[in-house]
Amino acid sequence: MVKVDIPHHCWYEDKPLTLTFPDDWKVHRCRVESEGHKPMTQKQIDAAVLKSIGQKPLSELAEKAEEAVIIFDDMTRPTRTWQYTPAILETLHKAGVPKDNVRFIIAAGTHGTYGRRDFAKKLSEEVVSEYQVYNHNPYEMLDYLGDTGYGCPVWVNSEVMSCDLKIGVGTVLYHRLTGMSGGGKLISPGVAGIETIRFNHGEIGGFGPGRTPDPSTGYLAYDKNRMRLDAEDAARMAGLDYKVDTVLGLDRNPQKLYAGDFVETQRRAARDAVKLHATESPESDVVVVGSYLRENEPYLGLWPGLSTVKEGGTLVLVNDCPDGDINHWLFNRHGKTIGASLWSPNPQTLKKASRMIIYGEYPLRSFMMRYEPEQVTWIRRWDEVVEELKNHHGVGSKVAVIPDGTSCIPENALVK
Repeated sequence: MVKVDIPHHCWYEDKPLTLTFPDDWKVHRCRVESEGHKPMTQKQIDAAVLKSIGQKPLSELAEKAEEAVIIFDDMTRPTRTWQYTPAILETLHKAGVPKDNVRFIIAAGTHGTYGRRDFAKKLSEEVVSEYQVYNHNPYEMLDYLGDTGYGCPVWVNSEVMSCDLKIGVGTVLYHRLTGMSGGGKLISPGVAGIETIRFNHGEIGGFGPGRTPDPSTGYLAYDKNRMRLDAEDAARMAGLDYKVDTVLGLDRNPQKLYAGDFVETQRRAARDAVKLHATESPESDVVVVGSYLRENEPYLGLWPGLSTVKEGGTLVLVNDCPDGDINHWLFNRHGKTIGASLWSPNPQTLKKASRMIIYGEYPLRSFMMRYEPEQVTWIRRWDEVVEELKNHHGVGSKVAVIPDGTSCIPENALVK
């Protein structure tokens, strides 16, 4: 048997998943550009966090601060926030900001709430034990700041707005709507109200039933993206003072890091992410897509998967998160015939691939309802996945294994 390892379970045991294939298949593990690049050391991380771009140094901002908030991305992002907070906290305390005047708020947007174990995974046991950490509620405890230049009403978390120093920490990855993540999105949708998020995604972005996506949106389209520009308007209104944006390798360690003005940091990190996350995409009969960096949003892997599979081929999507699919108060189904305000009741039809096998130990019926039932099968055991593949693919079949479809950018999407 041919063995291929892919990264797996980033918020759990974080051990590789070994996949096996018949010897008579042509199996190719797709290489990611970031592989082989050295990650930053902790010393380099600390220095980069304090090397401000387009903004005053954090030490200078902290001198005038009385209350500080550190906003960090949620469990749908692979950021190990604890790698970046030591330099931030040391700078705040040197400037005279006491621990009781520093709080952390998770930028969950419409993803729901998290608990102590999640906070500790992101921030460390020490930080959770010694500092205040709070969830964000998009329905209550919000301050209205006015409207953006795009007409979006801006409601932002009241605890965030009570602070005179606002710091954000996050990671830049490809994004289906705003092109690339990061930057001002930590405010909107991160700690914004539901009305703000709905307007940004619906009226401005054009996403949701009966709407047409704005031409400026889409994968990798971030510089002139209306949704992003609107979110940046909101972040300026909220006063996001200092942002840390990282570009991670497949080990989740940063290879690039920018700090300072959130537009500058996002643009630089986005350009690096497009290069470092570029992944081989050879057309194949079978494409297996891992879901490591955003394991609770495995469907993101459909983009690189369907970009690589041959017409009529089979897509295998690794969906193995113990917590299942992330909640979404804006787009998800929340009942048999009921869903959020921008939810579409129509099941998704796969393009190119004739079928999709979902592989994982934690089946979720409501997740399956996203797709046309005759196209999708959920299988818990890998050996059974291989047996099912053999029913459609014989000797000499080409197999491409994409190590992480939630971050890998298919090279064929970069060809102009």
